[in-house]
Amino acid sequence: MKLQYITRGMGDARGKPRVFLACHPEDRDRAIPLIVEDLLRHANCAVWYDAEPTAEYDDRELRAAIDEMQLFVAAVSSKFLYTDHRARDVELKYALERHIPVLPILLESGLSREFNRVTDTKLQVVYRTVSDPTATPYDEVLDTYLKSVLVGDELAEKVRDAFDAYVFLSYRKKDRRHAQRLMHLIHENKSFRDIAIWYDEFLVPGEDYNDAIRDAFEKSGLFALAVTPSLLEPENYVMRVEFPLARDRRKEKGDLEIVPVELYETALGDPRTDPEALQSSYDEIPPLQDEHRPTELNKALLDALNRISRRENDGSARHRFFIGLAYLCGIDVEVNRDRALSLLESAARDPNPCFDATEKLVDMYRNADGVARSMEKAIEWQRVLCAQYRTEYEKGHSPDEHLGFGTRYQRALTLLSDLLREAGNAPEAIACAEKALAVSRTLTDEVGAREVDRDTAMLCNRLGGLYRDARKIDRAEEYYRQSMDIYARLAREMGTARARRDLSVSLERLGDIARKRKDLQRAQALYIQALELRQGLAEADPNSRARRDLSAIRTKLGNIKKAQGDYDAAAGDYGAALELDRVLAEETRTWQAKDDYAISLVKLGDVQRTRGQTREAVELQRKAVEIFRKNADETDSPEYRKHLAAGLEKLAKSWDCLWLREQAEQCYRQAVSLREAIAREHPSSVARHELATVYFLFADFARDADMMQRALGLWEELLPRHPEYRVYADNARRMLSKWQ
Repeated sequence: MKLQYITRGMGDARGKPRVFLACHPEDRDRAIPLIVEDLLRHANCAVWYDAEPTAEYDDRELRAAIDEMQLFVAAVSSKFLYTDHRARDVELKYALERHIPVLPILLESGLSREFNRVTDTKLQVVYRTVSDPTATPYDEVLDTYLKSVLVGDELAEKVRDAFDAYVFLSYRKKDRRHAQRLMHLIHENKSFRDIAIWYDEFLVPGEDYNDAIRDAFEKSGLFALAVTPSLLEPENYVMRVEFPLARDRRKEKGDLEIVPVELYETALGDPRTDPEALQSSYDEIPPLQDEHRPTELNKALLDALNRISRRENDGSARHRFFIGLAYLCGIDVEVNRDRALSLLESAARDPNPCFDATEKLVDMYRNADGVARSMEKAIEWQRVLCAQYRTEYEKGHSPDEHLGFGTRYQRALTLLSDLLREAGNAPEAIACAEKALAVSRTLTDEVGAREVDRDTAMLCNRLGGLYRDARKIDRAEEYYRQSMDIYARLAREMGTARARRDLSVSLERLGDIARKRKDLQRAQALYIQALELRQGLAEADPNSRARRDLSAIRTKLGNIKKAQGDYDAAAGDYGAALELDRVLAEETRTWQAKDDYAISLVKLGDVQRTRGQTREAVELQRKAVEIFRKNADETDSPEYRKHLAAGLEKLAKSWDCLWLREQAEQCYRQAVSLREAIAREHPSSVARHELATVYFLFADFARDADMMQRALGLWEELLPRHPEYRVYADNARRMLSKWQ
C-alpha cells in the first residue's frame, strides 16, 4: 500500500478535508485525473488514493487511513462492479461499515441500479456525463453534495477558533495506534472535550515536516509525549527534533507544559519502557504518567492545562456545533462520530438552537455521514429545521433586518419536499413544494424580484415534475407553463446564457407533455423554439454541454417527424444529431459519448431503411453495432449489452429488407443470446419483456412456433403485475393461430 495525495497546487494536505478516491485498478489512469480535477474544482481538499492498488497491503494500515477520511469517492465503471478487486471488496465495504459518506461517481450510463444492487446499498449516485438536458448538471450536483459533507476553509477556521487550547501530540510513526489511544484517553474526560490535538495525520515519504511542526508548536500550550520503548531507539525524530523544541521553549518562555504518558496494552503483551533509559535519553523530561492510572493522568493533564492560558468558551449551541464538527471531521481532534452526534443534537435541540447543527444532522442521516443512513431521521430533522426557520421568519423582521430567514424557510421546505419525494411520499412532497412556492412569492422585499423569479420558476419546475410523476398531466403542464413564462421574461430582460438555457429546458418539458398527449404538432413547435435557443447558445459558446443539449433536442424533433411520417425531415434532424454526437465522441472518447453516437447511428439507419435507403441503413447500423460491441466488451456493462442487442435487432431487420436472410438470422441469434444472458443475470420485468420481444421478432422472421410460444409464455407470466403487456401477448397468440 502506498498512500499519495493531490491538492490544489500540490500544497500541504494538512488541515484540508480528506477524501479517499477508489477505483478499479484498470480504470486508474483514466479515473484519477478526471475525478481529482472535478473534486478540487469544487472543494479545497486533499484527495488520497493508493498508488499501488494491486500490491500487498497491511489491512490495519488501510482501515486506519480510511477511518480518517471525511468522504469516500468511488469511480464506478462496469469493471468496478463486476470484477473482484480491493476497492470494491475491501475499501468500499469498510467505508460503508464505518458510516463514512460514500459518493459513487458513475463513469458509464445505466449503472445506478446496478451499483446499489451489487453493493446492497441505497446511495445517491452521480453520473459524470449527463446527456439529459433537463437533468441537474453534474457540476451542480457534485458541488451541492461536497458542501453538505466537507467543511470548507472558512468554517474550519471557525472550528479551530472554538477550541479552548491546543495540545501537540508527539509520537513515533510506528506507534500510531498508541498515539490514537492517547487522544481518546484525553478526550474521554469531559473537561478536555474542547481541547484540540495536533498530530501528523499521514506520513508522506520525502516530505519535510519541520515548518509544519514549528507552526503547530506556536499555537500549542501542552506537549503530550506518547512513550513506548521505540522512543529509546537512537536518533529518532522525536529525540532529535520534537522533544528538544518543547524542552527549550519550556525553559525560555515557560508557556509550554510537557506531559509524557507511557502507553502499553497488557492484553497484547506490549513491552514496558525503561524509565531510567528514558531519563538519560530525554534530558529534563517530567515525571512519567501511566495510561492505566487514569486518575493520576487526568490530574497531571488538568494541572498542566490550568498553568497555560486556557480560553473559556461560552457553552452556547453554536460552540457545541463547532466542536461537534471537529469530532465528525477530525479537525485537530481524533474522529469520534458518537461524540459528534451527541454534540450536534444538543446544539440543534437547544432553546436557542444552532440552525447549522440542524442542517448538518439532516445531511448526516441523508449521506450516512457518521451515522447509518436513514431517510426517516433526515426527514424528521428537516421538519425541525423548517419549524425553526418558520419561527424566525414569522417574527416579522423588516426588510432591513430580515436576515434571510424567509429564503432559508423557503429552501428548507424545498429540501423537505425533495426528501419526501425520495422517500416515496408524493402527496406531502407536493404540499411542501406548494408551501415553498407560496413563501417564495412573498420574498420580493427580502431578496429582490429577479431572485424571487428564479426561485419561483425552479419550484414550478419541481411541481411540474411531481405532478407528472403522479400522472396529473394537467397540473404538470400548468406549472411547467408558469416556469416557462418566468424564464421567458428573464431571458428577455437579462439575456444571459443561463436564462436562455433554462427557458429551452422549460420549452422541452412542455413539448414532452404535448407529445404525451399525442399533440405532435404542438410538441414540434415547442421543440423548435428550444432548438433555436440552443443553436444560439452553441454558436456563442460551443462547449460539450451546449452541443449535447442541441443533439438531444434534434433527436426529439426527429422522433416527432418520424411519428408524423415525414421521414425526409426526420432524417435531417437525426443526421444533425449524429454529426454532433460524432464530434463529441471523437473529442471526449468516453464510453457514454460513443454510446450516444451509436444510438444516433441506429436512429438514422432506422429512418433511412423506411425511406428505402436500405444499404445505407445497413452501413449505419453495422457501425453502431461495432461501437456497442466494443463498449460492451470493454466494460461488460448490462446497459451497453442491451444497446448491442437492440442494435443487432435493427440490423437484422435491415438485412432482411435486402433479402440477406443468413446475415439477418445471425444478428437475431446474437440478440437472443444477449437478451437471454441479461435476463438470467438481472431478471427484472423489463429485461424479461425485452427477451420476449426478441423471441417474437425472431419467431416472426423464421416462422418459428416454438420461439413464439416462448415469447407468449414470458408475457403471460408478466401480465398479473403488468397488464400493459396484454397487447403483446395477444399479438403472439394471433401469430400462433395464423400458423396453425
